[in-house]
Amino acid sequence: MKSDKTLNTSYLVAKSNTLCRSRNDNREKVFAQRAGGAILGGAVLLMASTTVFAHGESLRGGGSGSVNTVGAAILEEKVIGLRWDARRYETFTDQQMIDFKADGEDVHMHSSEDAYFLSFGFPVNEDMDINLMLQYNNFKGFKDNGDQFANNCFDATPAVKGDPSTANCISPTNESPGFGDMLVTGRYRFFNDGDNQWASVFGVILPTGKITNRTDNGEIIGTHNQPGSGAITFQGGIAFSGHLTEKVAVDADAIYRFSTEGAKEFRPGSSWQLDVAASFAHHSSVVPVIELNGIFFDQDIENDEVKKNSGGDVVYLSPGVNFKFNDKQGIYTNFSYPVYQELGGISNDEKYRWSVGWSTAL
Repeated sequence: MKSDKTLNTSYLVAKSNTLCRSRNDNREKVFAQRAGGAILGGAVLLMASTTVFAHGESLRGGGSGSVNTVGAAILEEKVIGLRWDARRYETFTDQQMIDFKADGEDVHMHSSEDAYFLSFGFPVNEDMDINLMLQYNNFKGFKDNGDQFANNCFDATPAVKGDPSTANCISPTNESPGFGDMLVTGRYRFFNDGDNQWASVFGVILPTGKITNRTDNGEIIGTHNQPGSGAITFQGGIAFSGHLTEKVAVDADAIYRFSTEGAKEFRPGSSWQLDVAASFAHHSSVVPVIELNGIFFDQDIENDEVKKNSGGDVVYLSPGVNFKFNDKQGIYTNFSYPVYQELGGISNDEKYRWSVGWSTAL
């Protein structure tokens, strides 16, 4: 940082130079601290919640202190990471599912989702990094009143509101596990003044996941509840990292996602993801973090028809903590609660979610 003013006395010149050196040293110190945090946070760059393609989410993680928000601090070393994301949902009773069917509504639900990730990130140069991620997904506690089994049963014995006698027509599935699609994502930092950093975020999700799981009655489960998607998903946006004070760091992102048509002519709705995170004492071993995470997604399309019971907007409040064992290795966790949730049509609300992870530089 240099003064733009011309100083007329040697005392003022000396004082100004001393102040500038102090500020430069402080800025370099803060930047080094954020870079060290990026090594730990980068291992979870672009962490996706389970079957993000079905529920509109795209990227997760990558800030120097944040757990979910994607920051702009670029990796300086190779990193590997492990992460578990869990989501839990409100569920409908059998009678509610029967009543929906009596109203002509085909509704499916599940009670939980779990996703497990293995990631590998590496710097391409000082302003660009790449992350590769494998995921294993599992949906549990399915019920569907509109698959082929359910439709055939309800055709023979029509659903009647308030009458539980056709509960056996509801199609159950215990779980839908398998490897999910592979994510390849990168960031390019196009601005860095030592205090603030901006980066573009770009990536593709490749259809490598399983799409052949079956219900307990032997039918292929709908694509929205398969571990994979069968689609190619593109995503891109912008990320920011800076700090309010020497002890308070800020990360933020805005990311857009859209997909091609996948398995069974299913295309998940496009989405916007907006996140902001503040981490405190980010150069210490214990780093508390608070985030707002928003996802705003369009309705899905299947067989060229818009699925009215899909889409919606959700905003989460996500407190969490990062713990650094040393300069290379750390663990983190957070808990996300939906403070605003407006889903399209008939959809079971999310109750909460959490994440736990570990990362290390190589």
